[in-house]
This record gives sequence, structure tokens and C-alpha cells, in this order.
Amino acid sequence: MVNKSFRLNIGAFKCMVVSDGIIRVPSPPPSKKPGELMDVSCLLIEQGQRKILVDTGCGSGFQASAGKLLKNLLKEGVNPGQINTIIYTHGHTDHVGGSFDSHDRPVFPQARHMVLRKEFDSWATMPDTAKHYEMFAAARKYLLPIRDQFDLAEENAEIIPGIKLLPAYGHTLGNAMLEISSGKHKILCIGDLIHSQVELANPDYYAFLDSVPEQAVRLRTEGISKIAESGVLVFACHFPLPGIGHFVHKGGILSWQPVHE
Repeated sequence: MVNKSFRLNIGAFKCMVVSDGIIRVPSPPPSKKPGELMDVSCLLIEQGQRKILVDTGCGSGFQASAGKLLKNLLKEGVNPGQINTIIYTHGHTDHVGGSFDSHDRPVFPQARHMVLRKEFDSWATMPDTAKHYEMFAAARKYLLPIRDQFDLAEENAEIIPGIKLLPAYGHTLGNAMLEISSGKHKILCIGDLIHSQVELANPDYYAFLDSVPEQAVRLRTEGISKIAESGVLVFACHFPLPGIGHFVHKGGILSWQPVHE
């Protein structure tokens, strides 16, 4: 796909998938293989004067092939000062690192920040010996100190009309999905519920990246099966651009059916 963005309407919401680039994710230990390449994409939601960004990508210094969100937003005519709200699915660096630049300045200076309260609290109470502590380094460095700029959400709450944060605990302690609905139209932004299509056949493949692997793997089986049964449109941020499609059952096997431009 040549383009670095993809537009679609969900009822009254104008949505755009914007690429942050590509990262290489390590293979499960003890494998010495170089790992899989994955897209990192964010979702911009517009309604009237409201501009909401779901996750902010990797930021600078993570991997050279990523951190492209700001450049691609500007290409689409979106100024970072226009973003009103940033909603985080969870606190891993490839989802929050783009909120601040290499000089520790906010990239989206007018934005309020939002995350499930359980996720924010987990960053604050995390000991430095915790599993995956380094994956939360950006959240702890940049987001914890700006608590006054956060609106912490309760699970299943409608944070604005038509948008809900749904609990999807396991990948992190407060991991969330985003349900966006307007009229008869709906899309489910699943964050890191699943990273790669390889997990459809092997749901524990990337479990070493999960805070609570048993819960995360259960959602990758039972949860995705329910999503497939519902027929809801899905945004999967690590799937190949644009990451928009449906989970479907084919012959009793879960698979991914991407949309086509």
C-alpha cells in the first residue's frame, strides 16, 4: 500500500487510519530469529470541531522505521495543535511514545489525555522490577507527570457520545478496546488484543509480551471468536495498512478479511 492513510466514515464520525511506520517485533524466546515486521497505525476520529487521536505511535528513538505519525498527519492537513483528545488503548511505548518529541515537548499541546483508570494506576504503582517495565518507560516518564491533563475513564463508560472504552485486560493490566458507533454503523478499535495474524492459529505466540498471558490468550480465542460472530468492522493497529477488516470463521478456523480500497 503506497498511501500512509486510509479514510472511512462511521456514521457521523469521520475516521482516518494514519501510519506511524513499521517496527520489528522480536520472536518468542528462545528463538534467535530476527522477528516479524509489523505496522503501527493510529486512528484519527473527527466530529465537528472535535479531533480525537487513538494512540500516538512510537515517537522518535524507538526504531528508525517508525515515529512517522506527525509527518503523515501534516501530509493530510492535520495540525497537531488541532487534536483535542488523545485516547490510549494501553501504555506500551509503541502506543504512547509519539505524545512527546525528542526534546521532551508535547507534540499535541492542546490535547486532553484519556485512558482507563486501571491502566493509569498500573503505571503509577509499577515497581522497577516488574515484567515489561521498560515497555512502559515512555508512559511513566511523560504521562504520569501530567495527571492533571488526564481524564481517567471507567470501563464500559461512554466517554463521549458514541465512543466507549471497553476493558480487554491481559496484554496490560488496564488494556482497552474502543467502540465507535453512530446510527447503524460501528467499528471496534482492538489495540493490541492481537498483534499479528499468526496469533489466530497460535494465540500464545506473542504471550511473552503480555502482562497477564492467560487473560490475553483467552481474549485472542474466545474474544475474537465473539467479534467474528458479531460481524463488526475492526481496526487492528498492527495488521498491514489500513488494518481495517473483519474477523471471520472459515471452516471452523478464525481468519482475517481485510477491506479493499
